[in-house]
Order: sequence, then C-alpha cells, then structure tokens
Amino acid sequence: MNFQRLLNFVGRNAGDVAKSVVPGSLLAGGFGLLESPAAALTYGAADLAAAFPATMLARGLTRNVKTPWVRGAAENVANIGASLGSTVAASNLLYGGSTPLPTQTQQITQELGQRAELNNLTTQAVAPGTQFQTAGLEFLQDYRRQMPGFANYLSGQDLAILAEHGAA
Repeated sequence: MNFQRLLNFVGRNAGDVAKSVVPGSLLAGGFGLLESPAAALTYGAADLAAAFPATMLARGLTRNVKTPWVRGAAENVANIGASLGSTVAASNLLYGGSTPLPTQTQQITQELGQRAELNNLTTQAVAPGTQFQTAGLEFLQDYRRQMPGFANYLSGQDLAILAEHGAA
C-alpha cells in the first residue's frame, strides 16, 4: 500500500473509527478524573493515542474479510487491548514506574493500627515479637483501676512490659 492509498484509507475510515474509540477514551479520562485533572488528561489522551491507530490497523488488516462480525471482533479486540495497554503506559508516565511495596515494618505498623481501630483501643496488644493478638487481654490497658490487687500477682518484669506498652 503506497502512502497516498494509506492517506485515502485513513480519510475514509477516521470518522467511523473515532466514533468507536472516543467513548472509551472519554471513559478512561473520566476514571482518571477521580484522581486529578492531570490524571484524567493523561489517561484519556493515552487511550486515544493507542486505541485509534490500533483500531485503524485492525480495520485495514481485515478490509478484505467478507464476514462482518470477524472485522468487528478484530476492531474491538484492538480497541480494548490498546486501551488496557495505554492504562499501563499512562500510569508509568504519571508515577514513574511501579509503586514500591511497603516495608515489613510499615506493614506491621499498619496492621497494628487496623487492629487497634477495630477493637476500639489506643494500641492493639500483641505477644512480644509476634503478630499474635492477645485477645481478651485488652483490659490490661486499665488493669490497675479495674482490678486493684491484680498487680500484686505480676513480676517486676511483667509490670515493665505492661508499662512499655502503655498499660501501666
């Protein structure tokens, strides 16, 4: 196909292909708008920049196919595939690659915070050096007021551990 034939093909089909691609690009931009206007523009433009030529290529490759549903299916696959790929590309443009995974300490801190919130505590009691919840021992947060003689049964080391965790 020479260049003039290519231009004629694009000219004849651009409007029709745009009608099938632009709604998806607007949708991608709309989802990006949930984050920010810059993300909306990036996701929408990336979708259009990838899906339009991919769909046009699929149309060109299937122009001699006699079965209409095969041509339509090829265009749909190209459109959707390019849209998915453009999302990855736009994310890389916006965020510079993949999001780093949290460190183990960050993850443990987040889990302890969730447990404390779920159990309506200022901190969540866990066995030292583990993530094992000491469920049922939350009363230790205020054990001296609730059970005045309770401290008489604990060793100095146990009292120190309780004090370290804010329970003294």
